[in-house]
Amino acid sequence: MSTVEILVPQRALANVKKALGTLPSTTFHTHLSGRLKPDLVVSSLELLDTASGRRALDDFLLAFTTMHIALVFFEAVEFAPTRAAFEALTRLSHQARSEPYIAPNPDAVRRLVLARRSGAEKELVASASVEDGKLIVWSCEPHRFEVPITQIPVLAGMSPDVLEKVAVSASGSRIRWPDADVDLNLDTIREYADPDIRRKHETRARREAARYANAIRQFREERGLKQADIEGLTERQVRRLEEGRTVPQIETLRRLAGAHGLDIDEYLRELAKRSRLSRRHSTTRPRHREHVR
Repeated sequence: MSTVEILVPQRALANVKKALGTLPSTTFHTHLSGRLKPDLVVSSLELLDTASGRRALDDFLLAFTTMHIALVFFEAVEFAPTRAAFEALTRLSHQARSEPYIAPNPDAVRRLVLARRSGAEKELVASASVEDGKLIVWSCEPHRFEVPITQIPVLAGMSPDVLEKVAVSASGSRIRWPDADVDLNLDTIREYADPDIRRKHETRARREAARYANAIRQFREERGLKQADIEGLTERQVRRLEEGRTVPQIETLRRLAGAHGLDIDEYLRELAKRSRLSRRHSTTRPRHREHVR
């Protein structure tokens, strides 16, 4: 675990410390020294709501003209931001070279800090909300992901009332809809938000499915079983499994295991062993070289 260094404008220090409370292995600084490399710049949002506060933050960020920083705001007290405050946010985003993160509450900022202690800011969620038919998720980097609800099958059928009750676990590892008993992690959100990542994951999933399909066929043949010998499954169902065209459900795996004289855990261990051997063989197989004449 590393120490997290937070840079805070002097005018906002009292509010930030009060809101965040005691954080382990965390230090607060009000100015940038030659040795300090801050992990986060944090301020309460109301600092932008006065001319003097905006000037203070402008002066504060002048030191970061050559440094990429994560600029974080949160509401220490409830207030209505003015147009000048929003204009200041736009200007500061250019200065910080990243979109400022406006945390919905101090808990989200605490997740940012704790994620940095363990170096897991790219894997954990700071906050999540549903707005205008979209799921908005901020990672602990912080980085913003936006995905239409209709593109996430597990959420697409939920009512608006259920969707709005989205929560983030204390650690940031899960986004949860308690009324629907649905959990998602940040990797899943990245897949839906980034088509390239989704294609890579789908390709990897197909390869894994193909290896397990081959393991099912190989194990059956080793036991001298025919595709028609699996009680409770048709020959066509077994053939589709072994071609990787369908994914076996738990009941299907039980029937396969029973046909092999094993319980389901023993059967899955055997499939995993054959799948590993198949992966090792595919990665060590020598490539054929063309002979130049």
